[in-house]
Amino acid sequence: MANSMLLALLVEDNAIARVVVSKLMVEQGMALEEAENGKAAVESVKGGKSYDLILMDREMPVMDGHEATKQLRLLGVKAPIVALSADTQQCHKDLFLQAGADEFIEKQPLTKDKLAQILTKYGLRRGP
Repeated sequence: MANSMLLALLVEDNAIARVVVSKLMVEQGMALEEAENGKAAVESVKGGKSYDLILMDREMPVMDGHEATKQLRLLGVKAPIVALSADTQQCHKDLFLQAGADEFIEKQPLTKDKLAQILTKYGLRRGP
């Protein structure tokens, strides 16, 4: 197990944001899978996938981040779900937290340091 990489799921419909977050995650030593919407994330878990961390966008087609978070918790997902959104209105934060998210952070900008803090907080940081 010491050699296995931790696996995160990034649920984000914006391709550029996926590239940026993916690069940051790899720099932190985590493997990353991507889903373009909440429904794809839920289907991945229903299909037997297990993740150490889920990064969830708010506004996406097909199924938004609030609903996907709620569905993932109903499926028994225990991994930390961190909501990422450019929209930091309190009502959106509250909806995410009520749906079962562990934390809400502003994704613009999502920095290497901010991501490292999240990984450390949830005991997922490896290396220096």
